[in-house]
Order: sequence, then C-alpha cells, then structure tokens
Amino acid sequence: MDYVVEVYRERERERPPEKQDYEFGQPVYSTTTVRGDEYAVVGVVYDSQLVDPDQGREGPRLSNPDQEMFVPGYVDEKRTLLGVAFLGFARLSPHADGDGYDLADVEQEMPRWTLDIDDSVSKLSTEGFRQFHFPESSLRVQYYDRLISTADRFGAEVTLSLLDRLRSDTPADEDMLDVIEQKVRWEASSDRGVVR
Repeated sequence: MDYVVEVYRERERERPPEKQDYEFGQPVYSTTTVRGDEYAVVGVVYDSQLVDPDQGREGPRLSNPDQEMFVPGYVDEKRTLLGVAFLGFARLSPHADGDGYDLADVEQEMPRWTLDIDDSVSKLSTEGFRQFHFPESSLRVQYYDRLISTADRFGAEVTLSLLDRLRSDTPADEDMLDVIEQKVRWEASSDRGVVR
C-alpha cells in the first residue's frame, strides 16, 4: 500500500497544489468505485523526491526555461514525487445538504483494492481526518504498525506528525495520544536511534 504520487505543476493545472498541500504528514485520499459504491482510500504523505534528469550533467548546454516553446519534442522531466502510505478506506456518503461527502463505514485496515495509474490524490479535509480517526466516536489508530513498516525510516516521524494533527484538529484524549507517542518514541529509539 505504498504509492508514488506525482505533483501537478503550473503548466498542468489552473490551480496546482501549493507546498503546504503536500507537506510531510499531510493526510490525503483518492476515490475509487467498486461495484457501484464510491470509496475514499485514505493515506498520508511520508516522503518526497525531486527528480531532475539534468542534474549532474557537465559541460555547457544550449537550453533555457522556454526551450519547449522552440523545440516541440522537448519534454521537461523535472518532477516532484511523493511517497504516500495508504492507511485505510471508507465509503463516501453524500452530505444531508447535498454539498460534499462524509466518510462512512471506516476501515483502518489495508485497502482491498489498488488504485489506477491516473487516479488523483487530494488533500484530506480536517473533517475527513476527524471522521477517519473517530468512526464510532472513539479514537482508532489501527494502521499504526502497517504505517511504521511501510514508511520505514520515516515511520516514527510521520506517526508523530499524525499525532500532532490529532491533538490540534480533533477531540482526541490527550492521555491516550501521550501513551501512543511514548510507544512510538520508545520503539524508534530501540530500533533506529532516538527520535527527537
């Protein structure tokens, strides 16, 4: 459940995402339809890579930023790629007022379906983040072990980032979050050195 997502650039969208829309620890989602029902697959950004095939080439070059205007076959391959670990899924239920969706039947287990190559990934709203973590009015973080494994060397840090978000954006019990944080920090210090 580890995906690589390409960030849209200015020439590709009228309103491309800004840096804060895909920051480390940002909850995201993608939608998919299965047997007529629409689902949100919920994840988190845990890594980023800047791809520039020209980096490291030596010697003079006859290119400039407007090169694609003059050379129609020129492809600008510079990209920002994000690592996204998916945490679970939920059925999309239309709002009672008809404006937007709620997350219903939340499952914090490995999503059952893969996404398609051209599926879009969007920033999850604060309300969606709350609904995903409080599906039955009590905090659930069942994805913790899978996230630590998927995000590998960034697992502890991205989990701590999600805990900070839970503190600021949800009615989560501080004592429970403190216990989870202590567990994450202890496991990180015993596995890979101390997380500060």
